[in-house]
Amino acid sequence: MNSMFSKKYFLPIILVIVGLFFFMFPLESVCSGEAQCITGKVTKIVDGDTIKVDDKSIRFALTSTPEINDERGILAKGYVEKTCPVGSTVLVDEDDMQTDGSYGRIIGLIKCNGIILNESVLESGYGEILTSYCKTSEFGNSDWAKRFGC
Repeated sequence: MNSMFSKKYFLPIILVIVGLFFFMFPLESVCSGEAQCITGKVTKIVDGDTIKVDDKSIRFALTSTPEINDERGILAKGYVEKTCPVGSTVLVDEDDMQTDGSYGRIIGLIKCNGIILNESVLESGYGEILTSYCKTSEFGNSDWAKRFGC
């Protein structure tokens, strides 16, 4: 009888424990702020600082690479293609302080394959921080932005 009691209540006890754990230690939100939080697939790499996610144009917040007609721009695009290829699942955290976008693009922080793509492009040397936007970007005080000059 004791064994039957154990089996009968084992699963409900485990579920209560797991529920209490998530109540006491809630998961951190995947996006910060109130602007759009988009999860989707990369459908195109436009250049080194712009991608399309589910055909929406996304501009990397605080990050700028040379234009595609420049050899360094081609290298930057190649870096993004290798780091976050078409078909990759990404999370886009739209910049709360720049929701008007840029030339029809959403400005945001892009997480792909476990990395922050904005930061990775800067670390690779293919891009530069846009210091003129540090005070007008939600991400201007983030560790990676500060490390590159914000």
